[in-house]
Amino acid sequence: MHAIVSGAGVAGLALAGRLALDGWSVDVLERAPAPRRAGYLIDFFGLGFDAADRLGVLPALRERAESYPEVRAVDATGRVRSRLPISVVEQAAGGRYLTILRPQIIEALLAALPDGVRMRWGAQIETVHDEGGRVSALLSSGERLEGDVLVGADGVRSRVRQLAWGPHERFVRPVGDLIAAAWTGDDPELAADLGGRVAMQVELDRQLVVAPLGTTGVTGFAVLRGVAERDARAAVVDMGVLGRRAVRSATEPYLDRVAQTVVEPWVRGRIVLLGDAAGAVSLLAGQGASMAIAGAERLAEELAFARHTTDVSRGLAAFEREWRPVLEREQARGRRLAGAFAPHSRIELEAQRAMWRATAIPGVAHVVARAAGGVAKGG
Repeated sequence: MHAIVSGAGVAGLALAGRLALDGWSVDVLERAPAPRRAGYLIDFFGLGFDAADRLGVLPALRERAESYPEVRAVDATGRVRSRLPISVVEQAAGGRYLTILRPQIIEALLAALPDGVRMRWGAQIETVHDEGGRVSALLSSGERLEGDVLVGADGVRSRVRQLAWGPHERFVRPVGDLIAAAWTGDDPELAADLGGRVAMQVELDRQLVVAPLGTTGVTGFAVLRGVAERDARAAVVDMGVLGRRAVRSATEPYLDRVAQTVVEPWVRGRIVLLGDAAGAVSLLAGQGASMAIAGAERLAEELAFARHTTDVSRGLAAFEREWRPVLEREQARGRRLAGAFAPHSRIELEAQRAMWRATAIPGVAHVVARAAGGVAKGG
């Protein structure tokens, strides 16, 4: 059995690796010429953590993870207002928790790919055609690939979904008039002043998280409400001391609207959507990478039966039937958390600040950690 996977992101690589272990041959198509280096610092936990363990990539993820003793909530002057030990967050997640850059997850998944996977960098799909018993994809190079299944794991603006389902505008839904900015850079002075800790600042319609990377690097992440992309840098600077210092290292920030994808159905013949192409939960849910790996494992499990029966349609239908309710619950959670990322009212802002101040009370930090999981950083 042969699978064509469009997209070398977390979902696509996790699926390719598992299918190859199950005896499939896999072509992974990625329009970028090489693995992308940009990405958020994320909290990795939940269903994907367990799936990564079963897939055998958890040790590689642990090796690449960052280690921080605490998250410090600061104000506009840079003064520390409260602290949340990361150990409490880990305990709230049952010890199954990592803080890691998204590109490091990609690196680990690439390193773990079996021999049955062929990577095709710089490959763009031009047309797709479902012939009933087979599915084909014509590449921009003129080459035509045929397979038993075509998987669109190519993100919020999926090329496969565009070709087989329709324009992006039909499926991409902004969440809360929010934009996200993420960057990494070199700033030895800021890295030293952070002291190995994560700094987080929350204001009306704004949230900023800055963390050190090694001894000289820093990574930043901001969520801004009601701000045009061209004004994102100025909005972060206006947050105060941390914002002014953070943007100095932001030479090429990633900017995009916070959005979810809503598609029904996920399956058309032998073509299936996976990960953000099917149902992006948005960074607000803090579970994007985790859900991508868990969803990939679920799809591979359903296709394992298809390999012995050649009944791919049955496996694809079972995947959507079983996984859609799980994904939709996380999407609903992401929409509910919009206020936590960038509080839109004074009441929301003061409630969040009170929650963080309460971490000084014995026993309360554990409750805050459960609420903050996936909120301090994107997922």
